[in-house]
Amino acid sequence: MVMPYKRTRVYWFKVIVSVLRGGGYFLQGAADEIGIARTTLIGWRQGAEPRYSKGESLVLLWCKITGEIRDKLPMCLTSDWWAYHAKA
Repeated sequence: MVMPYKRTRVYWFKVIVSVLRGGGYFLQGAADEIGIARTTLIGWRQGAEPRYSKGESLVLLWCKITGEIRDKLPMCLTSDWWAYHAKA
């Protein structure tokens, strides 16, 4: 029996919260470190998907702060993420 493929995505909310808590950053400081506007970071935290280059900058900052490798990034099932963020 073949198991269905489960799609996952980076759980950006948890990545951002880890950066803020672990690095002692406020939103503006973390945004400055990545080179984005604070409102962009807020949007990502609320569910927007970053463009590759800026998402990569956030991943590298997360790795630096947590001491983890990128394979340990917080992930979630795409279906779970959409269920949580769906508008009622």
